Amino acid sequence: MTRHRDRNRSARFKELLPIFAIVLTVGAIAALTVLAPRLDRAEKASADASTSPSAEPAPTTSGSPRPLPEFKKLAAPPAIAKVPKKPKIDPCAAPRDITVMTFNIKGGKVSPGELGGIADVIRASGADVVLLQEVDQNRRRSGNVDQPAIIASHLGMQSVFGANDWITDRGGYGNAILSRFPIDGSGNTHLPNRGGKEQRGVLRADIIVSGQRLVVFNTHLDHTSDSLRRTQIGAVMSKVGAYDGAKILGGDLNSGAGSGVLGAVLGSLSDAGASLGASHDGGGRVDYLLPNSWLAAGDGRVSPTRLSDHHAVSIDFAVRGAADC
Repeated sequence: MTRHRDRNRSARFKELLPIFAIVLTVGAIAALTVLAPRLDRAEKASADASTSPSAEPAPTTSGSPRPLPEFKKLAAPPAIAKVPKKPKIDPCAAPRDITVMTFNIKGGKVSPGELGGIADVIRASGADVVLLQEVDQNRRRSGNVDQPAIIASHLGMQSVFGANDWITDRGGYGNAILSRFPIDGSGNTHLPNRGGKEQRGVLRADIIVSGQRLVVFNTHLDHTSDSLRRTQIGAVMSKVGAYDGAKILGGDLNSGAGSGVLGAVLGSLSDAGASLGASHDGGGRVDYLLPNSWLAAGDGRVSPTRLSDHHAVSIDFAVRGAADC
């Protein structure tokens, strides 16, 4: 009985062998179909990586690192030339010669036609900087014209005007400064006053003379009260003292030599025209040019005219820049 069963099992196994062989064959073919493309791509990638010029070199087995490739050295860019500094001006090396004039033109009561005559007086003196007092700007009594601008136009100069009294909504009366050199800035300051008195002022102009600043002050003090003039000159000198460098004060001080007004000025400025004599038709000397030690005075002139009761006073200066030059 047992032998019979063994024979039956052996016969069934033999019958199933062809089927198993077919299944294994089909499975093997399927596996090769799926895996073959993947293996092929992997082999190509490995080959490309080994032959690529950008691939990093494999580390050596000797333990010492492979030296890095040498890079090409680039030439350094050319150095940028430094901007040269502006040379410092030696105030003592080259004096700057200028001529300054002060001229009271009689209350601005000249006609427009006479302004050319005033310009002629200035031109004849060779003045580079001019201080005018009693000047009108757009006032009816003097023809409604801008007097400082017209005079300056005759001379090819610049001008600034300081109104101390406004007669109408557009007409002014005061002082003016004219300059052949550039005017870099200006300002007008009213001086102390008393009721009923004419308002006075001090006009300032910053003038550039060959690269150096010269501060010019022009004033006209009260003509009726010595005590008021003393108060006014104190305010003027306070203004003058606020500026450093080369500076000059000029104008009609309505005070003579030996006066308290002049004494207050000579503490820090000098009287450049002390030897010039009278500057007024009445015989007195009231018109001054008063520089500080940065200016050295030269020749001076007093020019009487028929255009005003004051004479034109002009003095040559060398702007040296320091007291010890």
